[in-house]
Amino acid sequence: MRRKNQILALGLAAVLTAASAVPAFAGDAPTGPGAEPEPEKYDAATLSKLQDNVLEYDELALRVREYNPNISEAWRKYGESKEDYQNMLTELESTYDDSMDNIDAVLKPLKQAEKLMPQLKGTVKQMSSLKSGYHSLVQGIRDTVTNWDTSKRNTSQIRQYEKQVISGAQSAMIGYNTIVDNKATLDTMVDLYQKQCDMYQRMAALGLANQTDVVSAQTSLIGAKSQLASLQSQQDSVYRTLCLLLGYDTDSGVEIRNLPDFDMSRLDGMNLKADTKKAIGNNYTLIGQRTSAKGETNAQIAARLNTIEEGEQKLTIEMQRLYQDVLDKKAAYEAAMTGYEAAEKSNGAAQRQYQNGLLSEMQYVGTQISYNQKKAAKESAELDLWTAMNAYDWGIEGLAAVE
Repeated sequence: MRRKNQILALGLAAVLTAASAVPAFAGDAPTGPGAEPEPEKYDAATLSKLQDNVLEYDELALRVREYNPNISEAWRKYGESKEDYQNMLTELESTYDDSMDNIDAVLKPLKQAEKLMPQLKGTVKQMSSLKSGYHSLVQGIRDTVTNWDTSKRNTSQIRQYEKQVISGAQSAMIGYNTIVDNKATLDTMVDLYQKQCDMYQRMAALGLANQTDVVSAQTSLIGAKSQLASLQSQQDSVYRTLCLLLGYDTDSGVEIRNLPDFDMSRLDGMNLKADTKKAIGNNYTLIGQRTSAKGETNAQIAARLNTIEEGEQKLTIEMQRLYQDVLDKKAAYEAAMTGYEAAEKSNGAAQRQYQNGLLSEMQYVGTQISYNQKKAAKESAELDLWTAMNAYDWGIEGLAAVE
């Protein structure tokens, strides 16, 4: 019975751990927090989507650029005078502690949950990266102010953090949808476990079942109820995170739409050799190494070149790992889908048999439990594929770790 509950919890492990390729932005500077984009900035359909209080996955990137308080403010202020830019830095520093507290409010419970669910390690790493990314943003702006006259066009830190925020927002939305799906599945499982528990108790009273069967059914029921309560808390937390990242008021009542089905054609565009070359060119850590001081002595020059070469080798290995992870998750998803399709057929047959009196209620409930487990496993495998594909895409965009 423990395995049944674990399957339903798999999707939660990927909360805040996914991302996908970044769409192109408009060339104009963002509007800034608290204001709507100018009507001429986007076409009518895009502008309507940004303003309709309904969040869809494909509008996350624009939503971050236009409405994230830190990102939109950073872009707007960057085009102004040095004095105004200094004022912006002062404003960001004044809210630094609150911003860190908001991230820690999500990160702390995730770290606690990681002790019970090791698969949350990637989630904790993603949120830690978001936290360090915000610190890097503030520090980057300090450096820009210091070097304003010579590095006015250097927006690398802002762009890097913008990508990290987009990645975090995409991950949060994937996680939110996963929680919603798991809650629906758990609602059904609680009903089924309750029926199973009641039947075992009646059978035990008649001497047709032993106490072990009753205890096992009760354990499954208690576990499902506990997970359901935990998911509600997680849903509220992720909702607040999305509002924070996308500039929504937490009381806005924004409707978060379901994710689209995973687009398997994304896999067709993968080319490890070409993608690795792009990743090396885009990677922010490697860019920093390549633009570092060349050194004055032969030893310094050699050390710098060696660091660059090692970094490129490490990134190449990381891209190979991300590539293989996508292939592994694809195979797992296809296997889970096959299992789910078979379960759908079995479920249809079981329903007909039950209606015709060929299955007992106990047998029928058992088939329903099995079907919902297969459904949850398929949804979890699809989320894992989303996560792996997004990590690969963000690796190309420059966010892969060089360690």
